[in-house]
Amino acid sequence: MKNRNAITVIVLVLILGGVLIVSKNKTFKNLDSSESIGHRDSVAIYEISPSEVVEKIKNKEDIILLDVRTLEEYKEIHLQNALLLPVEELSQGTLDNIGLGQGSKDKEIIIYCRSGARSKIAHDIMKSLGYTNIKSVYGGMVHWQEDSYPFTEAEEYTENTQIRLDENKIDAPIIIFNKTTYDFGNIPKSQGVIKTIFEIQNKGNKILEIGELSTSCGCTTASISESSIEPNKKAVLTVFFDPDFHTEPVGEITRTVFIPTNDPKMPEAEVKIKVDILEDE
Repeated sequence: MKNRNAITVIVLVLILGGVLIVSKNKTFKNLDSSESIGHRDSVAIYEISPSEVVEKIKNKEDIILLDVRTLEEYKEIHLQNALLLPVEELSQGTLDNIGLGQGSKDKEIIIYCRSGARSKIAHDIMKSLGYTNIKSVYGGMVHWQEDSYPFTEAEEYTENTQIRLDENKIDAPIIIFNKTTYDFGNIPKSQGVIKTIFEIQNKGNKILEIGELSTSCGCTTASISESSIEPNKKAVLTVFFDPDFHTEPVGEITRTVFIPTNDPKMPEAEVKIKVDILEDE
C-alpha cells in the first residue's frame, strides 16, 4: 500500500512539473513573438478593418458611413455616400442636423478619418451619447488607400513632403525627418520581422512632444527612443514589419506610421515603409 501511495505521489509531481514547464515555455514564447515587438494580433473591439467595410458595401448592407475629417480632406478623397461631420464639431445637435438623431441611435454607423485617431475620438463621443452600433475604421483612409480598396471618390491624396522654409523664425517645436519613406525591397514571407530606423529632429525652439504612435496596419509597429525632444536634439524612430503577420496583398505594399506631435503645423506627422512580399517557394 505504501509503495502504491509513493508511486501516486511521484506521478502527480511529474505531471505538475510538466504543466509548469509547458506554461513557462508558452509565456516566454508569447513574450518573444508579440510583446517584445509590440504587434497587435487584431483590430480593437471598437474598430473594423477596411476589408470588412468593403464587404458590407458590396453586400449592400444597411450601414451609414461617417467621415469626421475636415472639409478639405473630404474634397481630396472620401468614401462614396459618406456623411461629413468634422470631429471638432461633433455633438448631438450636429448629429441631428445631418440626419443621425435619435432615430439613428441603433443603426450601424461606421466612422473613419485619416489614420483612425480622430474616428476613435468620435466613436467615444457618440458612444457616450447613446449610439450602440458604431465602429471606427482601423487605419483610416490611409490604410484604405494603401491597399487600393474601391468605393472612393475624388482625387488621390498626395503627401506634401516639402520641408518648411523660415523654420527658425517659428516660436514652436518643429519636427523634421532625415527621410519619410523607406523601401525594404523584395522580402520573402519567411524572412521574419524586419526593421528600419528614421531620425527625428526638433528644429524649433520649444520642446517637441511625441504622442502615442500608431500604424495603419497591425503588421507594422514602431517605437521611439525619446518622447520629449529638446530643441536641436534628435530621437530615433524604429519601425518593425512582419511579412508573415497575416495575409498581405500580392506585390508591393505601403504601410504608414502615425506620429502625434505638438508641432502646430504638423500635429500628426507620418513616415512610410514599402515592401514587396515574395511568396515562399
